[in-house]
Amino acid sequence: MLSQMVGRIQAKPGGKLEMGEATVVEKYDRPLPKLRNTTLESSRYEERPAPSGTLNVSQIREIILLHQGRSDDHKGSMDINGIAERFRVDAAQVQRILQFVSLPPEDASKKMKS
Repeated sequence: MLSQMVGRIQAKPGGKLEMGEATVVEKYDRPLPKLRNTTLESSRYEERPAPSGTLNVSQIREIILLHQGRSDDHKGSMDINGIAERFRVDAAQVQRILQFVSLPPEDASKKMKS
């Protein structure tokens, strides 16, 4: 019944493409996005002062380290409300930072040298 509705159904051969059947691929001239990973050496913009109520990169790194308990300034982990008071930002903003931002992995080769 299907063959009556559609007509003659044939499967395409799965072999090598012949001269007239070559596929045309469009050129993609758009440049690839830049790789924007933050490393410990990328501190050119980190200390740039930010407007009040916002945070710069070094402050975000410090927030993550405080919450993990790995900060040099504070022993042990700090709760979200304490971090929010310290940086004078909303606790919900600190919660979002801790939920969606992570530190880049530490380079193991640098640990071996020091």
